[in-house]
This record gives sequence, structure tokens and C-alpha cells, in this order.
Amino acid sequence: MTNHALALAANVAVGLIAGLFAGLFHFASLWWNTRLLLTGGAAKAVVMQLARFAMTVAVLMALAKLGAPALLGGAVGVLCARRPLLRRFGEPR
Repeated sequence: MTNHALALAANVAVGLIAGLFAGLFHFASLWWNTRLLLTGGAAKAVVMQLARFAMTVAVLMALAKLGAPALLGGAVGVLCARRPLLRRFGEPR
């Protein structure tokens, strides 16, 4: 494997791991956000919603600075985090 291919694989792996953690936080906090809305904590829910999006955008922007492979790995990581959390907290009916 050449140095270029190794660097490419490392960027994808870093993106995938960072995206997975960002996605886990993003979708788990969506459940908390829903609970806040249902219990009348609308102001806290709005703050949490903004924090969720800000954190996810910050991670993806940092990955974009590393390059397209890292960003694509991050996007895949976010999507991979979605399914287990939907199973854990329930899919919408």
C-alpha cells in the first residue's frame, strides 16, 4: 500500500469514527429533545435543538477541512448511528 492510499484510508477511518460519535450524540439527543417538548420544556428543547445541530455541523466542518474522504466517512458514520438508535428508542409509527 502506498503512502497516499494509507493516508486516504486513515482520513476515511477518522471521518467514520467522528461521524459515528456525532451521529450517536445527534440522534440520542433528539430523543431527549422530544421528551422536553412533551413535558412542556419548549425553551430547553429549542436550546438543545440548536446545540444538536451546532455540534453536528462543527464535526462535519472539521472533517471537511481534512478533505472529501474524511467528510464522506463522517457522513456515513452519522447515517450508521441512526439505525441502532431508532431501534433503541423506537421508530415513528
